[in-house]
Amino acid sequence: MNVNRVSVLGSFVVDLAVFSSHIPNPGETVFSESFKMGPGGKGFNQAVAAKRSGADVLFITKIGQDLFSILAEQAFEKYDLCKKYLLKSKTYGTGVALIIVNETNGNNAISVVPNACVDITLEDVEKNSEIFEKCDVFVAQFESNLQATYRAIELAKRSGAVTVLNPAPVREFDYEILKYVDILIPNEIEACLLAESFSNCNKVSKIAAKLEKFVDTVIITLGEKGVFCSKISHEIIPAIRVNTVDTTGAGDAFVGIFASYLSRNYSLRECVNFAITGAALSTTRYGTSPSMPSQKEIELMYRSVFSNEEGQDL
Repeated sequence: MNVNRVSVLGSFVVDLAVFSSHIPNPGETVFSESFKMGPGGKGFNQAVAAKRSGADVLFITKIGQDLFSILAEQAFEKYDLCKKYLLKSKTYGTGVALIIVNETNGNNAISVVPNACVDITLEDVEKNSEIFEKCDVFVAQFESNLQATYRAIELAKRSGAVTVLNPAPVREFDYEILKYVDILIPNEIEACLLAESFSNCNKVSKIAAKLEKFVDTVIITLGEKGVFCSKISHEIIPAIRVNTVDTTGAGDAFVGIFASYLSRNYSLRECVNFAITGAALSTTRYGTSPSMPSQKEIELMYRSVFSNEEGQDL
């Protein structure tokens, strides 16, 4: 096992984002102020967040053989990710995410066409098993082929890695896989769906308790309200107030940065606080992967916010 290694299996998509005064209602057409195109996908965003915050990262994904694949290759080079694990599909094009951002408050609506991400196969996982077997922390989501994701989680867990699952987007899945998951990180809506607790969505502690029947540690991200983790506190850990311009990718920033500091043996509370810090910083700039903060930026803000907490040392 390598020190400070985070491995990620997940999606790469091209983000096509428009910025508008508000998110249109059904049947409504609105003018938007600007348009941006760039690399994204939950897997890629989380890999970049982990890399930028100081981890040694290996990321495996699949793209098409199209014009968007050029952008993917450039993004891997920009963020110094190993292109050995940038697989290419003969069947599907590169994934795409359509994003509308409310310029007033930074909120967003997203629709993802995963395309080649669903073409990551069991054979791909077995051929590249070293990425799962030689890491300290393994991270997965639900934007890729589920059978391949299950196998990757199992390989990582059996090899001694700490396994982190971000169950997004929520899909029907085999709950048996959760026996190989150490840490589950859903947002509030995802947690409600997983726990089937729609009537108790305002009682985050009860939702977490239901999910903890399947997974040892549950961390529920609550957007601008903060984070809940019963292993740390029975109260919500508040978010850091910043000048938010775009919340797209903030959840991915949290997951990637959490995994990065976890791979360096920081305590659970420290990892959550680092992740809260990085997620807040990511909302102060536009885009998903381009918004991910550096280790220096994270630790500078961390010192100013959490310096009085016992045990919060760098």
